Amino acid sequence: MGYKHECVIDAQNRYKTLVRVHLKDQEGEQIQNYEMLEGESLVDTIPPVMRPYAGAVGFISPRWDADTSAWVEAAAEEEITAWEAEHPAPKKPEPTPTVEELQAKIAALTTSNQMLEDCLVEMAAVVYA
Repeated sequence: MGYKHECVIDAQNRYKTLVRVHLKDQEGEQIQNYEMLEGESLVDTIPPVMRPYAGAVGFISPRWDADTSAWVEAAAEEEITAWEAEHPAPKKPEPTPTVEELQAKIAALTTSNQMLEDCLVEMAAVVYA
């Protein structure tokens, strides 16, 4: 007894989900935690890479092409444009400062701090004189 993973596709060959299939000796296969709907079938392949946001690699609506044994994009250009408008790319984080930039900031703050200390000492001398 073993198991394998297979992709569920609907009647139009569009990707639905990935399921675990138990391999039984003489009983055949049993799908775990999923009930196949009418028109659905299994494909023994890796699942398609789904696009998480606009500009990323992957599919929006993957369809299994049995002739080429590969996933293809089923979404029309208008659907892709609409999907990308709803799923914009995340904002890029601020670049991490370099060691030299951080050292320059430390030097500037040290100089500023020293100037403020000098001012406080001078003011204290006037106040407590």
